[in-house]
Amino acid sequence: MMPSYGNLKLWVNSQTGLFLLCAITVAVLGVVYNLTDESLPAHQPSLATHSELIASNPTGSRVVPTLRFVVAVSRHGKRGPSFTYPKSPYRHNDTKIWPFGVGELTQKGRMQMFNLGKKIRSLYNGFLGQIYRPGEFKGLSTPMGRTLQSAELFLAGLFPPTGFQMWNKDLQWQPIPVFPNFLDRNDMVPPSGPNFCPKYREVQKKPMKEYLEEYKSELDKLVEYALPYTGFNTDDLKSQKMGGILRVYILFVLWESFIYPQGDGLPLPDWSKKIFPEPLTFLIKKAFLATSIGTDLQIRYLEGEMFKEMVEHMRAKEKNTSSERMFYYSGHDHTIVGLQAILG
Repeated sequence: MMPSYGNLKLWVNSQTGLFLLCAITVAVLGVVYNLTDESLPAHQPSLATHSELIASNPTGSRVVPTLRFVVAVSRHGKRGPSFTYPKSPYRHNDTKIWPFGVGELTQKGRMQMFNLGKKIRSLYNGFLGQIYRPGEFKGLSTPMGRTLQSAELFLAGLFPPTGFQMWNKDLQWQPIPVFPNFLDRNDMVPPSGPNFCPKYREVQKKPMKEYLEEYKSELDKLVEYALPYTGFNTDDLKSQKMGGILRVYILFVLWESFIYPQGDGLPLPDWSKKIFPEPLTFLIKKAFLATSIGTDLQIRYLEGEMFKEMVEHMRAKEKNTSSERMFYYSGHDHTIVGLQAILG
């Protein structure tokens, strides 16, 4: 008998969320933990100290006798912007500000993911062995730099090397494979994105049309106010008739230009105070939901295949045909929101 997914509970922070499906006999729980300790402390305990802490506390707080299987899904750690408006003081390709590259993890993001791995270890230690074994644990990631790095950092916190795993006395880290996850379809969400899916684009039209009609006045006011400060060529924009999709694009450019510098403690230009955090945050949230999970078919296309795989893992565990105890997926905000939408 499979779990009743209608009884699942889910708490999601789409910016820094961790989504867990824990198969406890035939029950399923959904839990979210915020990524912790974003700051860079003056003294960071070594992995050896982390190993000693694990050994001194062998049973995690979430471990119960009936726990059989855990699926963990996280968004990548904090990153730099993928694009910015031309006059932004923190251009996305400025390596002095974003030394790790466009849209890649920041130092805070790296620390987030390492500490998240430590957090999950503290919750499931004892259920999950201290020694990494391929038959018990599997880590997967979408094929993007920031998610792959997030998975590697998560695993470094989850499986600090100990004993025979210490293959290099000068390097307190062990290699653990991260497998590609091609079932997470987050890359087809952007209306102007390169991974065009005709079926997804078709079902995306209705919620996008409704969004543009409902918030036309707010969008017009925000874009018209912001444009003179951005450095965008307004003649080029007018030649494209400033269609609704173009306005949404400008909305997301402004969001990327503000939210990521702010997250790194950088001061924003004075003119931004009139539109950020509000009403920009509200309009972005509504646009995000419309473009990603505005209809049931969008939800199915976005994360349906990935969720189906999770359920198959649970069924295999229920039938005792699988030795795995935990699966970990490194993904995106669309990943978390898509799974939330499936569970209702």
